[in-house]
Amino acid sequence: MPICSYVVIPNRGAAASVRDRLDAMPGCDVAVAHNRDVLLLVTDTPDLAAEVELRASIEAMDGIQALLLAFGEIDPDAQVPDLLSSSGVGSRGRAGRGPEGPGAGGGR
Repeated sequence: MPICSYVVIPNRGAAASVRDRLDAMPGCDVAVAHNRDVLLLVTDTPDLAAEVELRASIEAMDGIQALLLAFGEIDPDAQVPDLLSSSGVGSRGRAGRGPEGPGAGGGR
């Protein structure tokens, strides 16, 4: 049973709408940050396939600027795809585990 937490950054003015849509999705629990338009999302799904499907649905949702995986508790014996490199990266921002390729990270 994967339990994951995400930071959801909605587009300007879309926080309430995104919160309501996420709250209506099975397996989602949403909290609102009090000092910013940022949402904290905890997902609880029956298996990894359901988590991947739920994340894909969230990434496809209008009004979300970025979806950042903050924590994932997944059975260590399960075959785990890289949840950070899903196909919805495009306009949703980019999460990664470090610099990629030569010269990554700037040349300061």
